Amino acid sequence: MVNKIRFERDNVIRVASQLFWQKGFYATSTRDLQEAVNMRPGSIYAAFGSKEGLYSESLKDYTVQMKSQIEGFLSSADSVLGGLRAFVENVVIETKDCCPSAICMLVKANSEFSEKHSRLYTLSVELAAEFESYLTQLFEQAINNGELNNTLTGLEYARFFQVQFTGLRGYFNRPNVDKLAQPMINQMFMLMKTL
Repeated sequence: MVNKIRFERDNVIRVASQLFWQKGFYATSTRDLQEAVNMRPGSIYAAFGSKEGLYSESLKDYTVQMKSQIEGFLSSADSVLGGLRAFVENVVIETKDCCPSAICMLVKANSEFSEKHSRLYTLSVELAAEFESYLTQLFEQAINNGELNNTLTGLEYARFFQVQFTGLRGYFNRPNVDKLAQPMINQMFMLMKTL
């Protein structure tokens, strides 16, 4: 029974995450959540404390899912950069129409919250920093493997990667630019090797 409850909770978080990612925190009403996760407001509040609590769990889950996706590509690649390239190609080209938003949920959260929801803003900043730390480790490994120059630190490469990746995701939300995706991804990774 415990596993069933855990599975249902995970499923509710995953479904809510997709809705929050698409609409944002403020534009997602309790009614929207109720319909998406098939739960009454009282059950949502009993399980998560509040809409904010469910959003927090959704944002954490999104971060875990993103890392897990990268790990999957790394496990089948012959290099760190090869795995990261496959991840970028998957998000920007192969599955872009499957995502609820062209903008990363963490980036969206960072820009959505102000002082009045400081807990959610703080959480989004903490999760973004945690993800940057994860990427830093990957880029340090790439430097140690000789895939990248050691003129930059792992953190500097991680920051470059995030800016480029975020830019690509946003750019390819425009119509009639799909054919530019692969050349621009190639350019991103070639440029990274010259830094």
